[in-house]
Amino acid sequence: MAWDDLVPSEPALYNTHILYLALGAFITIFGLISLIIKDKLFMSEAMVAVVIGVLVGPVVSNIFDASTAFGEKGNIVTLEFTRFIIAIQCMACGVDLPGSYIQREWVSLAILCLPIMAIKWVVSALGIYLIMGLPFLDCLVISACITPTDPVLANSIVKGKFAEKYVPLNVRLILSAESGANDGLGTPFLLLAIYLQRLPVGQAIGSWAWKVVLYQVVLSAVVGALIAYIAKRLLKTAERRDWMDKESILSFSIALTLLIMGVFSLIGSDDIFATFIAGNILTWDQWFNAKVVHSSFQEVIDALLNLTFFVYIGSLMPWSSFNSGVDGLDIWRLVLVALWILILRRVPVVMAFSRWIPALKDNKEAFFAGWFGPIGAGAIFYAHIAVVYFGYPASPILPVVFFVVLASVLVHGGSVALFNMSLSRTTTYTVWDMQRRRLGLSTIAGTMSGILTSGSPKANPLSVDDVVIVRGPDMVAVEVEVDVDGVKLDDGDGDGLAARRVMFATSDREPVNSMGETKEAIVQGSEVEVVATAEEDKAETTEEFVVADAHKADDCPPQGDAEFEATAQKTEEHVAQEDASAMADVQKSEEEGDAGNACAPGSAVREENAEAE
Repeated sequence: MAWDDLVPSEPALYNTHILYLALGAFITIFGLISLIIKDKLFMSEAMVAVVIGVLVGPVVSNIFDASTAFGEKGNIVTLEFTRFIIAIQCMACGVDLPGSYIQREWVSLAILCLPIMAIKWVVSALGIYLIMGLPFLDCLVISACITPTDPVLANSIVKGKFAEKYVPLNVRLILSAESGANDGLGTPFLLLAIYLQRLPVGQAIGSWAWKVVLYQVVLSAVVGALIAYIAKRLLKTAERRDWMDKESILSFSIALTLLIMGVFSLIGSDDIFATFIAGNILTWDQWFNAKVVHSSFQEVIDALLNLTFFVYIGSLMPWSSFNSGVDGLDIWRLVLVALWILILRRVPVVMAFSRWIPALKDNKEAFFAGWFGPIGAGAIFYAHIAVVYFGYPASPILPVVFFVVLASVLVHGGSVALFNMSLSRTTTYTVWDMQRRRLGLSTIAGTMSGILTSGSPKANPLSVDDVVIVRGPDMVAVEVEVDVDGVKLDDGDGDGLAARRVMFATSDREPVNSMGETKEAIVQGSEVEVVATAEEDKAETTEEFVVADAHKADDCPPQGDAEFEATAQKTEEHVAQEDASAMADVQKSEEEGDAGNACAPGSAVREENAEAE
C-alpha cells in the first residue's frame, strides 16, 4: 500500500514502461551480438527488429498495442514517425555520397528514377490486378506505395563488412543514391493514380502536372538546394569564427533535416525529396564530410531510430486482415502478390536497361541492383499518405502494403549473403573512397595526440597538416610532429617530423602496436612486425616505431627498412599519381593492378585501396 504512489496503476503507463524495458533490452542485447547477426548469420537488423515487434505486439505478448495507445490517431502517429525516419535516412544518403555525385551520375539516376520507376509501378499494379481482382486504379494506388526503393532497408544492405567486402563500391553508391532520390519521387505516382480516380482525365493530368510535378518535385528540389547552400555558408562562417562547438557541427545535418521537414510539410511540398537534395548540396565540396569524418554520431542515431521503427512496424502488422476474405484479402493471394512483386517488379526492367546505366558495369552488378530494391518504410509512408491526407480506405491498401513490406524485410534482408562480387576492379569512385579513408587516418592520428605525447606536457597539439601517412602493402604508418620543451624532434628522414609512428591495419584501422612493446599482427594474409625502440639522445617519450617487415608473404619479397623509408618519402607523390590515373582511365588502372606489378612501391596504394574497399 505504501508503494502505490510510486508504482503507477494506470494500465497505459504500466504498458509504456514495459515497452521501455523490452525495447531497451532488445537494443542492448542486439548491440552485444550485432556483428554476429549481420556478418556471420547475414541477417539484417530490420529482420530481427520486426520479429521482436511481433513478439511485443498484440498478437503475442500484447506489451504494446498501437490501437490502444493512440486510438483513432494511430495512422497519423505512424505517418509522422515514418516521415521522420525516411527524412533522416534520405539526408544520410545525400551526405554519404561523394561530392557532386548526382551531377556525375545523373544519367544512371534519371533512368532508375523515371522509366524504371514507371515500369515498376505498372508491373506491380498488373500483378495486384490479376491476383486480387481489384479495380485497376486501386491497384495503381497500392503499387505506387511499393514502387520506391526504401532507404532504410537499402542502408542495411549496402553497409557493413559483408557489403564492403563483396559488393563493389559503385553498386553500393548507386543503390544508396537511388533509394534516397526515388523515395522522394514516389509522390507523383501516388497522386496521379488518386487524381485519375477522382477527376476527369484531362483535369487530373493538368492538376497533377502543376500541383505535383512543379510544386512538389521541382520546387522541393530548388528550395531544398537553396536552404542547404545557405546553411552550409552559415556553417562555414560560424566554424571559421569559432562560434560553434563540436557537438553542434556533428548534429547539424539532423537539425537541417528537421528544419526542411517543417518548412515543406507546412507548405504542402515534398519534404522527403528536399532532404535528399539538401544532403547532396551540404556535402557537395566534401567540406562537411571532413568535419564529421571522425564521428559516428549520425550513424548511432540512425541505428537507434531504425531499430525502434521496425520494432514498431512489427507490432503494427495487421495479421487478422491478411486472411479476412474482404477486398480480396486471402493469405494465398497475398503470398502470390509478394512473389510477383519481389521477382517481376524490378529485376527484369533493371536488367533490360542496364546497358544504359553507366553506374552498373556488367550483368552481375545489374542483377544485384535489380534484386535489392527493398520495400519498407517508404511504402508504409505513402500508404498512410493516401489514408490520412486523401481519405483513401484503409482496406485493402494497408494490409497489402504491410504484407509486402514483411516479405521484403525477410527476403531481401536474408539474401545478401547469396551474392559475392569481385572487388579487384578499380572504379571511378575508388579514388574518392581512398581519399576519404586517408582523411579518416589523419583524424585518427590527431585524436591520438594525448597518447603520442604522453609525458610531454609542453607538446604542441596535432593537426592534419602535421601528419604524413606512409603506406605499405598492408599497413599504414602515421608520423606526426612533436615539440618537447620547445625543441622540435626529428628522426632525420627529411620530412621534418618526429620519430613517432602508429601502425594501422588497412582493414579496420586498429593500432597494431602499443607503446614500448613489440607485437606481431596478421593483416589480410600479410605479416607486419612492428618493433618499438628508444633513442637515449632524445626525450623518453620519443619511441620510434620502425617497420621491420611489411610485405606480402606469398607474392612479394621482403621490403627492408631502407626500401620502406624510400617509399615513405615518395608516398604523397605516389598517391597523387594514382588518384589522377584512376580518375583518367579506369581500364588502365585495372591492367596495372595485376600480380606482376603488385610488388612495386607504387602499387601499394592500389593494393591497399582494393582490400580496404
